[in-house]
Amino acid sequence: MMQFSVKSTIAHVLLILSAMVVMFLIAWMALQLPGVKLDWLEHAQADAPFFTCWRALLYTLIFAGWAATLRLRPAPEDQQRLQRLGLIGFSPIILVELSRV
Repeated sequence: MMQFSVKSTIAHVLLILSAMVVMFLIAWMALQLPGVKLDWLEHAQADAPFFTCWRALLYTLIFAGWAATLRLRPAPEDQQRLQRLGLIGFSPIILVELSRV
């Protein structure tokens, strides 16, 4: 098992916290937009089928790359790590797509 040093743990925690702060700031800025700035959304909805095809292609490529990496038969602990990363990576994609319905 790999030992984590205190410095690397602190660095990971700071990285995660800074990502959360950035996401919060982006969401807050989006909420502060006046209604006039959202006129582009009506034009973008006309291109929805086009973007749906590109999203499906992107998700297919991500899944194919992840499956190909698992087929390389890495060490058991690396394989578990890849499976966990896959679950962590695909869960938000699934939740976002389900929220769009």
